[in-house]
Amino acid sequence: MHKEQSIVVDTLTATVAELCEKFGVWAAARTLIHVAWTQRRKSNSVDGLSERMRQDIGLDAAEDWRLPSKMSLWDIRL
Repeated sequence: MHKEQSIVVDTLTATVAELCEKFGVWAAARTLIHVAWTQRRKSNSVDGLSERMRQDIGLDAAEDWRLPSKMSLWDIRL
């Protein structure tokens, strides 16, 4: 049965042209945007989260990239 099947692969341009002809340009574009948006939402990237949110969900806080604070005379208490 494997030998009886033939795989026919069209080019991407031909496939997109066929979809646009069958369903319309706007429907094909809307579907493409919808698929791209759902794929974007599936990624579990925590790069954009603040340190507080990272701590709330149990992740290690990223290292502090700021320079250490300098000692000030105002910090001296008797």
